[in-house]
Amino acid sequence: MTYKELKNKIKEEQKDLAQKIKELKRKRKQMSSGYVEGLWYYQNDYRHTHIAYCQFFNNTPYERIEQPREDNKPRTHKIESTMIIWEAKINETDEEAA
Repeated sequence: MTYKELKNKIKEEQKDLAQKIKELKRKRKQMSSGYVEGLWYYQNDYRHTHIAYCQFFNNTPYERIEQPREDNKPRTHKIESTMIIWEAKINETDEEAA
């Protein structure tokens, strides 16, 4: 997979995930407790993938992506492991081409 193909694939996945989050948020009004199964997971996944995307593809410093409260920092290991997987996918294609 080329760099550009991977970037476009992730962008599409993020769009789909955002749509899913939007749909689940609408369901909160129907629930008496306001809790919708899976919403927090999808939001968390979107956040970490977004941070990884900005840093991996655009070299954006974390401080420009978000400035969370001290008790709401992202899990850096999740971001780093995501970027390692993406790097491997790109390198996989480079090795096949050689």
